[in-house]
Amino acid sequence: MRRSRLVGIILVAALVAAIGAAVAYYVVSRKTADVHNGLSAPFSFTSDSALPSSSTTTSGTTPKGPDYGPPWPFYGYSLSRTRDASALRSIRPPYRVAWSQPGGGLLEYPASYAKGVLYEAADSGYISARNIFTGKLIWHHKLKVVLASPALGKGLLYVPSYDGRLYALSMKTGKPVWSHYLGGMLEGSPAVWHGRVFEGTLSGTMRAFNARNGRQLWSANASGAVKQGPAVVSGRVYFGDYGGTMWCLSAISGHVIWRTHTAGLASGFSSGTFYSTPAVAYGRVYIGNTDDKVYSFVASTGQIAWTTTLPDWAYGSPAVSSGRVFATSFDGTFAALSAHTGEMLWHHTLPNRTLASPVVVGPYVYVADRGPAGNTRGQLFAFNPGTGHQVWSFHDGKYSTVSAGAGRLIVAGFSHLYVLVPHH
Repeated sequence: MRRSRLVGIILVAALVAAIGAAVAYYVVSRKTADVHNGLSAPFSFTSDSALPSSSTTTSGTTPKGPDYGPPWPFYGYSLSRTRDASALRSIRPPYRVAWSQPGGGLLEYPASYAKGVLYEAADSGYISARNIFTGKLIWHHKLKVVLASPALGKGLLYVPSYDGRLYALSMKTGKPVWSHYLGGMLEGSPAVWHGRVFEGTLSGTMRAFNARNGRQLWSANASGAVKQGPAVVSGRVYFGDYGGTMWCLSAISGHVIWRTHTAGLASGFSSGTFYSTPAVAYGRVYIGNTDDKVYSFVASTGQIAWTTTLPDWAYGSPAVSSGRVFATSFDGTFAALSAHTGEMLWHHTLPNRTLASPVVVGPYVYVADRGPAGNTRGQLFAFNPGTGHQVWSFHDGKYSTVSAGAGRLIVAGFSHLYVLVPHH
C-alpha cells in the first residue's frame, strides 16, 4: 500500500511539474499581442526634418558637367533616415543601364552621392569614388571590413571599420585625414550633424566626435551592441541596441532624454534586438526588430504608439513616406503599414527571403530580395506605394536597394554597382 501511495505521489508530482513547465514555457515563449495606441498617441503629418541640400557637402571632387541634383549624403537619404526621396519625380522606370562596374566585393549598403561623384564601400573594405556620368574611377582606398554607407560632410567622408576605427577620408583623394579607435568592431553608417559625427559600437556605446579633427565629444553607454547608424533630428539622437532598448539622447551632450525597453513585448519576458536604423517622421520613431515586430515610438517621450508583427525578423530599416511605413520581414514579406496606427495596408511575398531596407525614389518604392542562396544575387523590384502593384524589376539585388543622384537611379547589386538612366 505504501509503495502504491509513493508511486502515486511521484506520478502526481511529475504531472504537476510537467504542467508547471508547460505553463512556464507558454509564459516565456508565447507571442505577445501588439500595442495599439496609434490613434491616441501624438502624431503630426508635418515632416520632422528637411531634405538634404547641396550645402551638406561643400568641397569634394566636383567634375564639370550637367546638373548634379541634390546630394544623397547619408544611409537613409536624410538624417531622419526616412529613405524618402519621393520628391525626385523624374527618376522612374523604364530605365537603361548607363554603366556598371565591379564594386570590389559584396555590396551590402547603397552608395552615397554628392556633386557628380558616387562613394561606395564594399564589405571587403574597398572604398571607391566614381564619376556618376561615366563610371570612371576617381580614387580608391582599402580598409578592413566595412559594413556601412559612407557619410558625407564638408570635404570628408566618414567610414567605420572592423578594425575598430572610425575614419575620415578626403572626398577629393580618399586619403585618411584622421581616424579614432573606438574599440572592437564597428558597423552602421555614421550621421553628421552640426560639425559632429555620431557612431555606435558593438561594445555597446554611442559616441560623438568633432567632424573636423576626430576629437571625442561624448560617449553614452547602451544596453547592448549598437549595430546601425542613428537618426538625428532636432538636436536628438535616436537609435536602438541589441539589448532591446530604444534610446533618445541629446546630440550636444549625450545625456539620456528617454529610453524604452521592449522586454516582454516579443514573447514572455524576452526582447528582440534592434539591428534596423530608425526613421523619424510625424513625431514618431519607426524601427524594426528581430522579435518580428515593427515599432512606432513617440519621438518626444519614448511611449510605444504601436507595434505590428510580421511573419519573421523585421531586420531591414523601414522607409517612411506619404503616411506609410514600408518594412520587410526575413521570410520575404514586403509590407506597407499605416504610419499613424500600424494597420497593414498591403503586403507581398518576394520570390526569396529578404534583409533589404526599402527606399522611396520618385513615385515608387524599391526593395530587393537576397536570391535563392547566400552566394547568389537577388532581384530588385519597384512597387506603387499606394496600391502595392509591382511596376518594374531588375536582374541584380541582394541586401541593398537603391540611392539616387543627378537624375539617375544608383543600384548596389550583389557585387556590381549600376547607374540607370530613365528612358521615357
